[in-house]
Amino acid sequence: MRGRLRELLPLFGALLLVLLPFRDFLGSGVPVGRDLLFYFFPLKAHLVEAVLRGELPWVDRFRWGGSPLLGAPSAAPFDPANILFLALPLGAAMKAWILLHLGVALAGFAAFGRRLGLSRGPAAVAGLVFALSGTTVSLTAFPAALSALSILPWFAAFAFDTVRTRGWREAAKLAVAAALILVATPPEFVFFALCVAVAVFFSARGEGAAWRQEARPLALLAASALLAAGLGAISLLPGAATAARSIRSPGGGMGPAAAALKPFALPRLSDLATDGLVADWAAVASAPGVRDYPYLPSVTPGRVAWALAFLGLVRRGPGRVAAALLVLTGFVLAVGDATPIFGLATRVLPPLGWIRYPERHLILAGFGLAWLAALGLKRLVDAVSPRVLRIALPLLALAVFLDREEIARRLAPLEDASVIARVPALLAALPPVPAGAPPPRLFFQDLYAPVPVYDLRDLAASSRVGRESLLPAYGSLFGVGYQFEIDYDLSLSGEAFEWSRLLSRAVRETPPLALRLVRGVGVSAIVRSERGDDGRYGPRLERILDPVPPYRFAGRLVASDDARAVFKRLLEDAFPVDTAYVDETVPGVSPSPAAGRILAAFDRPSGLFLDVEVDGPGPGFLMLYRLREAAEEAVLDGRPTRVSRVAFGFAGLAVPPGRHAVRLRPDTRWVKMGAVISAVTALALAAALLVPRRGPAAVNA
Repeated sequence: MRGRLRELLPLFGALLLVLLPFRDFLGSGVPVGRDLLFYFFPLKAHLVEAVLRGELPWVDRFRWGGSPLLGAPSAAPFDPANILFLALPLGAAMKAWILLHLGVALAGFAAFGRRLGLSRGPAAVAGLVFALSGTTVSLTAFPAALSALSILPWFAAFAFDTVRTRGWREAAKLAVAAALILVATPPEFVFFALCVAVAVFFSARGEGAAWRQEARPLALLAASALLAAGLGAISLLPGAATAARSIRSPGGGMGPAAAALKPFALPRLSDLATDGLVADWAAVASAPGVRDYPYLPSVTPGRVAWALAFLGLVRRGPGRVAAALLVLTGFVLAVGDATPIFGLATRVLPPLGWIRYPERHLILAGFGLAWLAALGLKRLVDAVSPRVLRIALPLLALAVFLDREEIARRLAPLEDASVIARVPALLAALPPVPAGAPPPRLFFQDLYAPVPVYDLRDLAASSRVGRESLLPAYGSLFGVGYQFEIDYDLSLSGEAFEWSRLLSRAVRETPPLALRLVRGVGVSAIVRSERGDDGRYGPRLERILDPVPPYRFAGRLVASDDARAVFKRLLEDAFPVDTAYVDETVPGVSPSPAAGRILAAFDRPSGLFLDVEVDGPGPGFLMLYRLREAAEEAVLDGRPTRVSRVAFGFAGLAVPPGRHAVRLRPDTRWVKMGAVISAVTALALAAALLVPRRGPAAVNA
């Protein structure tokens, strides 16, 4: 037992060094880097709220008046680590998520280092290099991406085992790791895993091996991929359905050029060498020649890692070539359309066009650099005596820590826990909402008519401004919804993008029309920044004096299969609140539908539940200003009913005379089908692994 603990001491020491930069996480503060406050905290809070209420979180009822949640890739709803958010307070859970996945990443790369021939001590140092590299610590503000990255080195280790041993059990481990990457949901990591699998295959197969001898390893890798798809189907199927109609899909409105938006800026090349040469991206959001704040504030593996990587480059062997090709592939794709390769790659692999920000491909380059550093470490270990190594190895680990500690700490800033608990002052003007009622909706005009409120020279100050102005999702932590958010998230449909384009023009060119549009979908207040007497801009919340409910019956119906004609009519009429514009025919409903009213409305994570009454003699038409994909599955008095597309992206349905109960939620079939496939695959895999192997005695008998 003591010997076993002694062997694990290097790994424990490396874990301590990688977690030391995050020592402030032990206090009461909460992490607020990048999108945590304005996107990920709310997503996790809404998931937890539903589960604690005993409901399935089908709907995020705050975003766009209602958008799918359980089937949304961004929320990573099926990631096993979500248990942290059920067991711990929200802020503590986010800190635990970050620390856990950094530890998993380190242990995984140490395991991969062992496959590369490193003993336990050097392998632990290789894990430290990976866990503190720039691309890793940059992802501490992106929970889903950090989760996927933490599994990637385990995936590489199990792929190495599968190719070398050619065993089914090793292939099963590989499939489980791949499935965990799938349920973490960032689509780029599926591509990264594919690249890593190819690189591992060529490095592990051995020199001089005949291709016909590789049929079994290739078959095992393919079987692992199929098995992973089955295990991860609960996330894969709904994610694919979401991506097919996404804002970033081929028909999603953004166009093919969207895939190249915000690439790695070439003026940042020196950032690859060390942090801070171009700008201190932990503190500022702009620099000469760099137009947008980078997705990855740190991209260097560190100075010690670079020295080891160069040492690894001069080491002979297929691993060196494979790792170097990963670095080259990641870098060339990261610079986007600066080279013709990115366009060619997106044509050969169209899903690459769904990946927002080409700079993300530097994550793949970062993995390759850590691989090269591990090879360099192996060369160093082979060159020194065991006595020298006992002294040099701790010093090398300390050097890695000292090189990376400051940037790792600064890329995970913390604020007082009140930022996720104290209701912002701006919300004081809103009246209280009864429990279960639809949340009030806000429209953020600054997104469409930007004013100089954000200081790009001070990220912390910009974050404070975002909190003060209730940047869309942040306000949903306190019970308010947000409408017409400008985002290119994979979860949003193409119609959301078209609405954003329409309002971008209307807010600037025809403000009265813009006001009618936002009021017509149920917005009750507008948030905008205005210049005060002191010359500074400050946020104001302006309540709409005569708001209309987001769910109501139409007094007039304009319906036609000619979508262009319907849209033209919508603009000509200036979007009156009593008219439903439907780009398809609605059988049985006249242009003047019967009057109706909503008797009760319960907006819950599991769906929208309405009690309605229609006077007759004909049917009424119910307008529902939530995204149609959040209301595709409609039930009227226990029977499925047809949902129409209202106002190009929202929902509506015909309701017969009388009193009725209506339930609306997203299309649940993909999650259900995926759950069944995942469960059956897991049971089949467990049964296969539990079957005892037949030994020689059993065979002879």
